[in-house]
Amino acid sequence: MFVGIVGPSCSGKHEVMNLLATMYYFTRLHLRSSPTDKDSQSDRTEEQQHNAQRGQARLEFDTIEAMLDHVTLNWMDHFVTCDVNSVEGVAILRKRPFFLLLSVESPMMTRFRRSVARCKGQGLEAPTLEEFVEQTDASLYNAPTSHLAITSGSSPTLTPSILLNETSQLQQRTAITASSSSSFSSNNNNTANSGNSTPSMPDQEAIAISPVQFFNSPPYKLLSMSDLSILNQYASLSCLRTAIEGLDITNPDLLRPSWDSYFMYLANLAARRSNCMKRRVGCVLVREKRVIATGYNGTPKNLTNCNEGGCSRCNQATPCGKGLDRCLCMHAEENALLEAGRERVGKESTIYCNTCPCL
Repeated sequence: MFVGIVGPSCSGKHEVMNLLATMYYFTRLHLRSSPTDKDSQSDRTEEQQHNAQRGQARLEFDTIEAMLDHVTLNWMDHFVTCDVNSVEGVAILRKRPFFLLLSVESPMMTRFRRSVARCKGQGLEAPTLEEFVEQTDASLYNAPTSHLAITSGSSPTLTPSILLNETSQLQQRTAITASSSSSFSSNNNNTANSGNSTPSMPDQEAIAISPVQFFNSPPYKLLSMSDLSILNQYASLSCLRTAIEGLDITNPDLLRPSWDSYFMYLANLAARRSNCMKRRVGCVLVREKRVIATGYNGTPKNLTNCNEGGCSRCNQATPCGKGLDRCLCMHAEENALLEAGRERVGKESTIYCNTCPCL
């Protein structure tokens, strides 16, 4: 299993990574000069001690692809990283059946207090709450902060939208390097120090084709792509540890669903085709682990769909169990059985339905 962890600053990503390493013996992986939050010195020391006990060195890679190649060659082991920081990177990793994306979220004030404590521990000046909120908003929802500079009396500088989930664009960019991101950060610093209050706007074509923009895609896009999420609002590692145990993250069903889970997913998907105004119901008819037929509830073929006024009973918000003699909608189970027919159903078939079947 290979777990990628994403989340906003001070949400506890590295704490979750360290706990996975100690609880389930995950091996931590890193990108060199990663643009994500740097490991604290205590985290690095803890990792060195943990690796020394297992006879391992700190594993660092230049690219996402190189990291993925290493995991692929050792796919029977568990790995974890906090350096999955782009939509394209996730698209590359999800080609493998062993990858799982975990998002770690935390309330704003909790993250602010952690940021203040971290700065004090490192002898740095802590940000004000307003500064922290601005930094969080910029990192979660916007382009790099140098593109968002606003001077008094001027209007905001807008960055053209970037379609990060276009398949064609993902296929055009297969080499994502941490060094390119480092160079990008350096260029931003040079711009910020040049004395210009509002940085010049890059041309739109350059932004549209820049792999750096993909590498630094806003984290909120990644949060919505996660397979699992954990709310880290805890003040102690023991509470966080208990929450991680509750995730059952090493359960193989999270990577490859069991047959029962698989067929229930299909039943829920079939329910989305329902046109009944009262309830979405879907079912799958299975025999010897093969799908024989699917069904969803709604008006019969060649009649007006229920959601288009075909069934007056459903469209009049009639209470459950009332006026059933006026209902024209057929049950999902009926449709599946009619579709399959007696011969195909046989004697050993199973119906998976997302509500209690009405047989």
